[in-house]
Amino acid sequence: MIPAAPPPQDPDEARARILEELAKSEYDDSPGFIQWLLSTLERWLLEVLDGIDGSSTAQAGIAVVLALVLAAAVFLVLRRTGLIRRSHALTVAAQLDADTVLGAAQLRRAAREASAAGRTDDATVLALRALVRDLEERTLLEVTAGMTAHEAAQRAGASFPELRGRLLRGADAFDTAAYSHRPATAKQADDLLRLAEYIAESAPDLSGTEQAEAPAAGTGAGA
Repeated sequence: MIPAAPPPQDPDEARARILEELAKSEYDDSPGFIQWLLSTLERWLLEVLDGIDGSSTAQAGIAVVLALVLAAAVFLVLRRTGLIRRSHALTVAAQLDADTVLGAAQLRRAAREASAAGRTDDATVLALRALVRDLEERTLLEVTAGMTAHEAAQRAGASFPELRGRLLRGADAFDTAAYSHRPATAKQADDLLRLAEYIAESAPDLSGTEQAEAPAAGTGAGA
């Protein structure tokens, strides 16, 4: 007796499973993420195809729909991680550690020039890169490969706690400029550039760091 094929999977259910899987901790910018994603989607697709009766037109149609859903999920994730940019409107590198030969002052100047030319996406990206490079030059921030704008903003907020909200809004603007289907606005570019210039002329608040180091110093002295 030939066992009956499992019922076809509903496209809405498949989409829900994809979103649930992508919400897990594996969804990050680590080097192995793309390989994990492709392996997971390939496994799902093979499971669906194994349960499809080739004589059923309805099931074949569902298979096509599932394949399109999976392809769309791959595209969205690749764009979210920066491996696919939304358009050619952005003409500068979006990586925070790009062009290490350029100093913070040079990046701020490039951001001003881009803003004056109406290239708001470029101006926004360059402004945040200038801010990050300034903190790196002052040893207030260690930039690691693949660091996101929000990670940089969170860490910068430790040295400038009163600017934490503006830093996070700047990270949102950066993501809009680099990855969104919408361009960054002139106000977003100007606000982020002004923030970069303000931080460059401001002294950090290191009280939190000093308080964290004090107990360790006292323990060493007692020993």
